[in-house]
Amino acid sequence: MFPRALVGLMRSAVQGGKTKLKSVSELDPSLLAKARQLALGVGTAAGAFGSLVGVGGGVLIGPVILNACPAVPQRIISGTSLAAVATTGATAGAVFWSSDCVDARSAAVLAATAVLTAPFGAKMTHRVDCQRLRTLLGYWLYFVAPLVPLKAFLFSNQQEQQQEPAKQAQQQQQPAQGLAAAGPSSTSSSSWRAHILQELQQPPSAKDAALAATGSLAGFASGMLGIGGGTVVTPLLALATGAPQQVVLGTSLVAMVLPSVVGLVQHQRLGNVDWRMAAALAVGTSVGSFAGSNFAVGAPAGVLEALFAAGMLLLGRRTLAAAGKGVPKAAQ
Repeated sequence: MFPRALVGLMRSAVQGGKTKLKSVSELDPSLLAKARQLALGVGTAAGAFGSLVGVGGGVLIGPVILNACPAVPQRIISGTSLAAVATTGATAGAVFWSSDCVDARSAAVLAATAVLTAPFGAKMTHRVDCQRLRTLLGYWLYFVAPLVPLKAFLFSNQQEQQQEPAKQAQQQQQPAQGLAAAGPSSTSSSSWRAHILQELQQPPSAKDAALAATGSLAGFASGMLGIGGGTVVTPLLALATGAPQQVVLGTSLVAMVLPSVVGLVQHQRLGNVDWRMAAALAVGTSVGSFAGSNFAVGAPAGVLEALFAAGMLLLGRRTLAAAGKGVPKAAQ
């Protein structure tokens, strides 16, 4: 029953958006005035939130501005919010990268495949009922919310059991090892660059194929819904790998930068970007994501997973609420 209903929802989404739409230049400026005023504050909150949860902030910006300014077309909000997504990914990604919390190979595969599908997603905003697609996204967020902290709990217990014998043996050799196990801060920049190049030159694997599929889906969602794709990438990375949550967040945020820029350019060509609102969002997300990512890299174990679960539940609720209200005819 559920799969049949899901197929029906997707089919109606494709059939629901075939009307003649206006570009930003054709809209009454008064419709955008309030959204522009809200952009700085909303962007700051979205940047902080996104850097802690691993999303670009578009899933927060869209519902908030749409609820406050229902006369603004959703495709304008979706297109414009990609500027905030790119800024969040770049700012927070730089912080995570400097703390050695980015899987360079995974980020490259995700970004490369997402770039290919982001323009197609942007084009589909004129043909697809994004409200129904946001309904699907809302249910997806509800579904993944408890899985990441549950996975982290199970993985940590299993890891502790496996490492206990090794810890006992290591305690006897500890004085001789000193700083040998130092983290990335002890390595030179040249050796770190060499490590990245070595990772990127590895032959393709089954993991790369899964990452490519994930990146393709995330890029399409990014272009069409004005989100960074983190709502797809971050949960799947967390569930499919044993990486710490900081690495999951850093990899997801770095991977979303290029696809978001590509989607933003495509939306600009379609007349879906208000640059005054985009500039305010970018400034806000820069400040918020810098603060949030600096907190995230030093967060105790379990904190980021709990924040992820709470964040996904919040986003799922807001996304479904916005989708349920629909968009006024003037905003289509």
